[in-house]
Formats: sequence, structure tokens, C-alpha cells
Amino acid sequence: MEDIYQTHDKFFKQIISNIENAKSFVEFSLPKEILEQLDLDTIKPINTEKISKKYKRFNLDIAFRFQTKTSSAQVYYLLEHKSETGSFSNIQILSYMLAIWEEDMKNKRPIEPIIPVVFYHGKTNWDKPIDFSDLFEEKYIYKDYLPAFKYILIDTNKIEEERFRLNINNKCLLSALLLFKFIFLGKDLNKYSEILYIVKDLDLDEFLIYLMYITTVNDLEEEEIKTILDSTVGGDKMAPVIEKWIEKGREEGIKKGKEEGLLEGMEKGKIEGMIIEAQDLLLDAIEAKFDKVPRDIKLMVKKTKDRDKLRSILKATIKVQSIDEIRDMF
Repeated sequence: MEDIYQTHDKFFKQIISNIENAKSFVEFSLPKEILEQLDLDTIKPINTEKISKKYKRFNLDIAFRFQTKTSSAQVYYLLEHKSETGSFSNIQILSYMLAIWEEDMKNKRPIEPIIPVVFYHGKTNWDKPIDFSDLFEEKYIYKDYLPAFKYILIDTNKIEEERFRLNINNKCLLSALLLFKFIFLGKDLNKYSEILYIVKDLDLDEFLIYLMYITTVNDLEEEEIKTILDSTVGGDKMAPVIEKWIEKGREEGIKKGKEEGLLEGMEKGKIEGMIIEAQDLLLDAIEAKFDKVPRDIKLMVKKTKDRDKLRSILKATIKVQSIDEIRDMF
């Protein structure tokens, strides 16, 4: 299941890496008394790769730095994403905090407060202690000698949909958080359509990020994708989106058959159109998975005329972890 966890994580980072989305998430996640102290317009992403390299056992997801409104002090906001509980440890959070403070000391900066936040949307209940001292059985005896901190838990299982809708004005973030909340429902096309409708006005590339997340996690078939698009974007935008995902190859194939003026040509055109469709869907999936499609793989896809093979590779693309695994399938 590791590949699916990576799919969740990739989508989360794609959404939160947008500064406006990040600011909106911070506003939703922090208590009012803390928000009043922070200047959210000073948000600055932190390079987490450097921190993760120092603590190779853990990989820090996302971190930001803010200025406070009343002084020159800064506050760190540390955000960890989880779609299952097994890989989480309170010590993981403590390690991140330690790494940040050590980096501050190394660069002769004052040690600043860190607010750790965990975002969770898994199938099971969150079963980890929030207070670090709860890891210890006899914490009250030794409490003066134990690290004392809590993390903020944003658990989509515990948050009603209405609360998301009432408190988040950012449509991109709202749609993403609702997808996280309902992504394990399976093939609930009506719910996914309802959520995608929120971001129907995004440009095509941004909209496809959301659609690809749904289709990848739930392994949707072509007709199911079409159903979602048909009830989501509609109107002027429906045609280019459907053309991109489903109809492009088929329409081109039928058109070619008509131009030949023969029934045989029409049938041939339909078949070729279905092959082109399968090629385009595979290229879209590879690009979504690895951000780009190497030229040699693009050529291999275009040379492959076996539709069943193309569909088989498309399904396998969800599980692969390297671009070389794609090459080996041809």
C-alpha cells in the first residue's frame, strides 16, 4: 500500500505548496489566540530536505516560518501529513523540532517557538497520544524532567463537512480537504462530482490535479471519469476537459473514418481513436505521477498500438515508484 500513501502525500504537498492554500490551512488549523499574534503575510517556506537529511529516519513534510505582529520574533509552523497511523511517532515530531533548533543555533539565530500540526485523513481512528508526556506510564512522577509539548491534530474523521465549508473560503483548499475526508468512500461519483464542482473554474492543469488524485486512488474506469466530468464542469469547459481525458482519441478516430467515406474506414477510425485515447490517458497518468514524460517513453507509448497493453500499463502506473519501471513494461 505504500504507493497509495505516496499518492495521498503527493496531492497534499501539491495543494499546500501553494502559498495562499498554505495560509488558509494555517488559519483553519490554529487557535484564534495564536493567529492574532502572527503576520500571515510574512509566510516563508522552509527547506525541509536539509532537515530530513540530518534525520534520515524521518522525512519532514512541510514547514513555514512567520513573523509575529508585535516583535521581531519568528514562529515555526511544522505540518505533517498522515493517511495512516502506523508510521507516526511523537518522537518523529520531537526530532523535527530538534533539527530546526539545531539549524538555528548553527546559523547563530535565536531559538524560536515551533507549532507542530498533524493532518490526518486515514480510515481508522487516530490512536496516538497528542501530549508527548503521555508516552510515559508514570509521567506525573517525572513530569518535571520530561519534554512538554503537544501537537495540533486536524483529523478529517472528527471534523464535519459543514465545518470545513463554513470556515474555509479558499475554494482550492476546501475542495482538497473534502477530498481527503471522503477519498476512502470508494467510487462515490456523486460525492466526488460535488467536491470537484467547487474548483470547476480552475484552469485545466490545476483542475486535473484534483481529478487525477481521485482516479488514481480509486482506480476509476474511463466511463466513471466521464460521469464525474459531465456532472462537474458542464457548459463551455466540459468539452476541453472530456477531450483531454476521454473523448480526444475517440473523436479523432471517428472523424478520420468519416473522412475516408467508407464504413470500413469508419470502423478503422474508431479503433485508431480508441488507441489514441488509451495512449493519451497513459501519458497523462505518467505526467501526473512523475511531473513530466521523458521523450523516449513518449515515443514508446505512441508506437504501441495494442490497446489492452496500454490499459494494462496505465493501471500499473499507479503502483510504480520509478520511471524506469515504466520503461520495463514496453
